[in-house]
Amino acid sequence: MLALPPARRTAAAVLAASALALVACAGPSVPPDVDFDDPLPGAALAAAVDDAVTAVGVSDGDLWPSCWSDDDALYAANGDGAGFGNEFFDIAVNRITGSPTAEDGLEGEVLAGGDAIGQVWSGEGFTRKPTGMLCTGGSLYLAVQDLRLDFNEAPAATIARSDDHGATWTWDTSAPMFDDGVFTTVWFADYGKEGEHAPDPGYAYAYGLDGNWRDSFDDSAPDPTELFLARVPVDSVQDASTWEFYAGEPGDAEPTWTGDISAKRPVLVDERVVHPGDGAGEDGQTVGAQNLTVISQGGVTYLPKLDRYVYTSWTELTFEFYESPTPWGPWTLFLSEDFGPYPWTDERFGGYGTTIPSKFLSDDNRSMWVQSNVCPCAPAGMSSYWFGLRPLYLAPVD
Repeated sequence: MLALPPARRTAAAVLAASALALVACAGPSVPPDVDFDDPLPGAALAAAVDDAVTAVGVSDGDLWPSCWSDDDALYAANGDGAGFGNEFFDIAVNRITGSPTAEDGLEGEVLAGGDAIGQVWSGEGFTRKPTGMLCTGGSLYLAVQDLRLDFNEAPAATIARSDDHGATWTWDTSAPMFDDGVFTTVWFADYGKEGEHAPDPGYAYAYGLDGNWRDSFDDSAPDPTELFLARVPVDSVQDASTWEFYAGEPGDAEPTWTGDISAKRPVLVDERVVHPGDGAGEDGQTVGAQNLTVISQGGVTYLPKLDRYVYTSWTELTFEFYESPTPWGPWTLFLSEDFGPYPWTDERFGGYGTTIPSKFLSDDNRSMWVQSNVCPCAPAGMSSYWFGLRPLYLAPVD
């Protein structure tokens, strides 16, 4: 059986006690009393995001990249937890049913974990992390990253495949698909159920970061300030030689692709630093409260009714959300939500690993749910270490 740390045991007990009373607070569209922030300069969307998670599937873990499969289930991978099961894994895949707005809420089951999903390429001092999922052609794909145990370096990544809806997984065990810290934080654009809204059904689009999955708090790896884009034929996702990388300018009328990963160019560059401070990070520092760069492992979800892409990034203390008319930009910041320094409260908190599962979009694509996590390992004063969703509302700017 799973032995949880005290903070996680307490959180799990609270969730178990309240599971039957779970009620999601957002309807199918934007409630009339939503107070939108003023639009940010140049943004096509105004936004309002809830202060806290309001819908929870009783589970254990973080990150939760997901995709919506042909069986109408959401598949999501967690790091460092039991997922929707009872056995601890450093990485696991889960099948989630239900809805944050349904009376019965969200339910899930763990399908596979640990060595059944991937391997560590970089030796001692590293572990496996899920960074992205893709559902296409009845198959599931999971991007698995090597991450240093102090979260400050991501040197390698590969992609595993399942043809039986998550029960078993295969990958090339001889070498990672991406290494040397180049394009090693990988996630796929979410185009809806089985990628039904993809602009070219023959290709999957993937985003990637170099160096680290977020700001390297001890600066032992380059902080990601650039977002990169790639495409790959859906019938060869695991063949790195078939990947093409964007090599044009953000927002070009027509995309430029190259098979040379060293020639890739960013679709978004943002060198802002939030919560600036005078202190330098210490070796192995796992939590950062100052000098935070804003490009991090998140998700990109396409909103077909608005014909807009949304990239959900974050820092230790903020949400940083961008929108774009094309996969390659131009990306414009439309939400920068600062939750303030620690300690947080259960009434207002941010989180990391931000994604928007397309399965839970409203019909008009103006109401959606953001998944994010707060780790018990952080001095946040609270935790949100499960598959947890909060409403995000959008309004097109005239």
